[in-house]
Amino acid sequence: MKWSRALAPGLLAAAIVIAVLMAATRAIPHGHRYDLAVKLSLALGAFWFLAFVKPEWAFKKTVLIVVGLAALGLAIGEISVINPNSEIVQVYDSVFRAIRNGLNPYTSGTIFHYAEYWRPVYGNFNYPPLEIYPYYLAYRLAGTWNSTVMTSAFLVIQGLVCMIFMATFPGVKRRYILPFCGLFLFMEIITNVAMTFLVTALILLAVKNDEPDPRPGRRFLTAGLFGAGLMTKFLIIPFMAAYYWRRVDPKKPASLLRVAPDIGAALGTAALIALPFGLVPVFKNTILFNLILKDRAVFTTFFPNVVSGPLSWLGLGRVYPLAAVAALGASILAARRLRLASALMAAGCAFLFVTVTPEPQYIPVMLYLALFAVYLETENARPGILRPVRREAPA
Repeated sequence: MKWSRALAPGLLAAAIVIAVLMAATRAIPHGHRYDLAVKLSLALGAFWFLAFVKPEWAFKKTVLIVVGLAALGLAIGEISVINPNSEIVQVYDSVFRAIRNGLNPYTSGTIFHYAEYWRPVYGNFNYPPLEIYPYYLAYRLAGTWNSTVMTSAFLVIQGLVCMIFMATFPGVKRRYILPFCGLFLFMEIITNVAMTFLVTALILLAVKNDEPDPRPGRRFLTAGLFGAGLMTKFLIIPFMAAYYWRRVDPKKPASLLRVAPDIGAALGTAALIALPFGLVPVFKNTILFNLILKDRAVFTTFFPNVVSGPLSWLGLGRVYPLAAVAALGASILAARRLRLASALMAAGCAFLFVTVTPEPQYIPVMLYLALFAVYLETENARPGILRPVRREAPA
C-alpha cells in the first residue's frame, strides 16, 4: 500500500485519538463539551470507511433496515429535544427584530448570543447572509418566529435535499435511497445547517452532470451555486477550493485562465447576495470572526476541536489561524491527485478538523457526500441496484 493511500485513514485515526485524549483529560482551559470532537471524528472516520473501503455496505438489506430504523429514532429524538428558548431561535428573533427596526444585523450589536456558561451577550450576526433570507421568508409567511416555524423551515429545505439526491441518481432503485433520505431529513433539525445542505446537494448534482460533458452554461451554473454556497455556512469554501484546484495544472499557468471566469462568477454571486448587508461587515463578522479565537471567545462558548483544542491548551491560540489555513491548504493541494468525490471528502474532513469548534451539525452533509461517492462509483458497476429500463413496445 502506498503511503498516500494510508495518509487519509491515518489522519482520521490521529484525529480520533486526539479527540478521545482531550475528552479523557479535560485539560484545556475553558473547554466544554469534549464529546463533540469525539462524535465528529468517529462519524467522519465511519463515512470515509463506508465511501472508500466498504462501499458495498450501503446496499446490504440489513444495513438499509438499520438505517431506516435509525432515521425513525432520530426523528423522535430530535423532535423531543427541540428547545423553544434555544440560542438559534433567539439569534434569529433578534436578527429579524434588527431588520424590522431598519438595522443591519452585521453592525447593529443587538444580536443575541450565549457566551461561556450560557451568559447572554449581544453582538453582530456571524453567519453569512444566505442564512438569513429563507428563514426571514418563513418568518414573514408564518407571521411569527418560534421553534416550530424554524423546525418546519429546516424540514422543508431538507426535504428538497432528499428530492435532489433521488434526482442525482435517477436510475437507482428507490429502496436503496429512501432509508438514507430519512437520515438527511431528521439527522439535524436543531441547528441551521439546512441551507448549506441544500446548496451542497445542488452543487453535487450540477457537478455530476457537468463532469462527463462540460458545457459553458453548466460551468457557470456550478459557479453560481458555489457562490451561493459561500454565503451559507463555511463548509462550501473547501469544496469550492478543491473542485477548482483540480482543474488547474500548476505546470501550465495558462490553465488558470480556464477557471478564472468560473471563480469570478462564484465570487460575483456571493458579493451580490452579501451586498444588501455590506461586503466589509459580512466579511468581518463571518470569516474573520471565526479565525481569531480571542475575539470569538467573547460571544461564544469554546468547544475544543482537534486543532484549536491542543493549540489553546499549549497557549498557542495566536498560531491557530495560520495552522488552520495551512492544514486546510494542504488538503486542497492534494485534491489534484484525487478523484472528485475523494477530493471533496478530504477537503471537507480537513475543514471540520481545523474549525475553531467541532461542528457535528455538518455530519448529515458529510454523510450525503460519502453516499454520493458510493453511488457515483457503483451505479454502473452494480446493475442490481438500478431500476429496470422501460422498453417501448414495437409498433
